[in-house]
Amino acid sequence: MPAVAAKPAPRRRRGLPWLLALIVVVLLVGGAAIWLNVSASAATNAVATLTVYVPVASVGHNGAYSPANSGAMVQAGDGVKTDARGRASIQLPDGTLTRLASDTEITLTAAHFAKNGNLRDASLTDKIGRTFTNVQHLVSGATFKVSGQSATATVRGTKFEVYVKPDGTMVVKLFEGELDFDGKNHVHLSAPQQATADPQGNVGPAGPIVPEPGDPFGAELAASDATGQGTTPGTEQDFIGAPLHNGEQQQYTYSFAGGGLVKAALGYPGSLMKLDVKAPDGHMYSKSGASPIVVTINNGPAGIYTILVTGVSGLGVNGEAPFVSVAALEPCTSADLMLNRAVRRGLTSHDLESNVQVSGVSNLKLMVVGDSLAGATIKGTGTFNGASWTGTVVLLKHGDGLAVVAVGATAFGLSVPAEQIMSQIGSTVGQDPSNIGVGFVVDRVFTCSGVIIIDGHTNV
Repeated sequence: MPAVAAKPAPRRRRGLPWLLALIVVVLLVGGAAIWLNVSASAATNAVATLTVYVPVASVGHNGAYSPANSGAMVQAGDGVKTDARGRASIQLPDGTLTRLASDTEITLTAAHFAKNGNLRDASLTDKIGRTFTNVQHLVSGATFKVSGQSATATVRGTKFEVYVKPDGTMVVKLFEGELDFDGKNHVHLSAPQQATADPQGNVGPAGPIVPEPGDPFGAELAASDATGQGTTPGTEQDFIGAPLHNGEQQQYTYSFAGGGLVKAALGYPGSLMKLDVKAPDGHMYSKSGASPIVVTINNGPAGIYTILVTGVSGLGVNGEAPFVSVAALEPCTSADLMLNRAVRRGLTSHDLESNVQVSGVSNLKLMVVGDSLAGATIKGTGTFNGASWTGTVVLLKHGDGLAVVAVGATAFGLSVPAEQIMSQIGSTVGQDPSNIGVGFVVDRVFTCSGVIIIDGHTNV
């Protein structure tokens, strides 16, 4: 029986007018609020967003840890750790992602925006356990570092794993790109290579990557790479399940408002698993075999996709944790869609300008800058009651909604510190700009071809 296309729901802005107005108000407060003290502006702290795949993951402030949920913000100085079963990740606004294996503890030691909204620098300390990091290509001069007990890995844009053993030994595996590994000596790695630093900081020579039992990241990387081919960067959503045994099943969901294909991939260390993807029209797509298993649905209908993972055979007494990656091919265009509970808002620079009416503002120009896997950078210029201003904000996913963060502004050609900007926002607009509801659950925020895409779903 052929599928019947759902009728588009009426166009609704719901929370979007408030969001659009807030973006401009943040820019105004930053750029044209004459009551603020104007001074030299230090770099603005960038926050990371936590995703908890399998509990328990905890976030520590000033050394005091407590269990956390997906959507929690991780700031410079905060620690993140997983217990013996926990799996989690933190993602920076440019899309740089660090996944934590079980029994792992890290600290986000620093992360800063440049005044243009790009990530200027970030650094992690891996205290113990395994991490996998996918660093987006950083602009000239920007750095990303992961340190162990006695050595540091420095990258500009690459995929790599760090394993810090209980005795302080640090193993670095480079899957893509190049990396500098520094302790008492310097070793340069080119993918695919690995090197080991002993607890005293002596870095051994680079050599081929050696697979390890219990290392989950090779299978996960293969699945993520599979969904990244032929899909829109930023649409990827990953899921990690608790250890699966023979005959057991796990379920996940992915929202897609239509316009292209949907691709799902399942990665796991060994044994045999089955991947089923149920499309919104009820059609089931199934595949099993060697990892990674890939299912592609061309011209996928809009709605909520259900992904089922089944343990078939050979998973053993302890089971195996499945890794599911789902991505889609989405048009990078202006959009206001709500179809079968799936939502997509596509906002161009023109959409931002034309939807905002703020008294006293003239010559308003807003620009969506660059592409990002996990947010959007918006620059604004204009005049407010005759005073010229410029400003830059970053739009992020936060919990089920969004956050707007000011990262730089000028008034009369002088810099306004971002910390002062944000301290004025609550009283000026009457709502915390770091926690904005938009009328639906936000699943993904990214930027492609100068368009901000906000993907999500409704619960009813």
